[in-house]
Amino acid sequence: MPIIIRFFQVIVLCLGFLTMLAPVSFAQSTDEPQAGFFSFLPRAPELKLPSIDITPFWTDDLKSGKRAYSKGDYGKALRYFQKSSDDGNMVADWYLGHLYRLGRGVPADPAVAFSYYQRVADNFDPEEPDNNRLRVMVDGQLRVANYQRSGIPQAHMAPNPQLAARTYLRLATTYAHPGALFALGAMSIEGEGMTKNPQQGLKWLNAAIRKRSPEAAAYLANLYQSGVIVKHDDTRALMWTIIAAESAHQDENPDIFAELAERRFGATEEVRLEAEARARVWSEANPFPTE
Repeated sequence: MPIIIRFFQVIVLCLGFLTMLAPVSFAQSTDEPQAGFFSFLPRAPELKLPSIDITPFWTDDLKSGKRAYSKGDYGKALRYFQKSSDDGNMVADWYLGHLYRLGRGVPADPAVAFSYYQRVADNFDPEEPDNNRLRVMVDGQLRVANYQRSGIPQAHMAPNPQLAARTYLRLATTYAHPGALFALGAMSIEGEGMTKNPQQGLKWLNAAIRKRSPEAAAYLANLYQSGVIVKHDDTRALMWTIIAAESAHQDENPDIFAELAERRFGATEEVRLEAEARARVWSEANPFPTE
């Protein structure tokens, strides 16, 4: 019996490897991904975690670190998160990934950020009963995929967009993560790691925008501004930039706000008023989820 089991394991591994080498195409994924889990994901540190004590998950060190982070005392937050991480707390690893990714309290270091996000991703359990912890696990996988997509030169990690695309597809179709939806949209349009498919890419982008991804809305705005894939339209370019800024954060998305100021300044009054009206109508029809 052990020999038979081993035989099938080898077959599965070989098939998996061959699949990894095959070109990625999402042309058949035309339906909107399952909704509800990531109806809105604000910048990660603002994700609300359980208010009750759950040992060893919701420790005093983690609480203190989160309070310090919310106050902008990143050096203090770093110390608390490192202590909690040493105790094996996955959420502390998640926060440490943000600190090193954004350079808060420490010099920005993508290699270290990647290592912390990888630890979060390694804890993934699809049967996790707590939605908040599951969201952290899923988001950790997205962050890992982002680094796989771009590569990390400092760590001699080469880009692997095909591997990243497979993760994005799983996170998009299973959890409707806005970051995964946006990545699939951009990669489909650009033919990065998969067969180029602009129309499919627009569908992914629109799904991401409905999940309030500021990056997706800004990307679509740039498409309208440049006239690539879609017809050039100054009004729509400004409209989607306004919508992007509604979901963005100044410290993490400064380019979006700079683009908004530039487009407003360069627009005629007619274009500006029309864009603002369209953005207002769209936002009223697509309010921010309350969860």
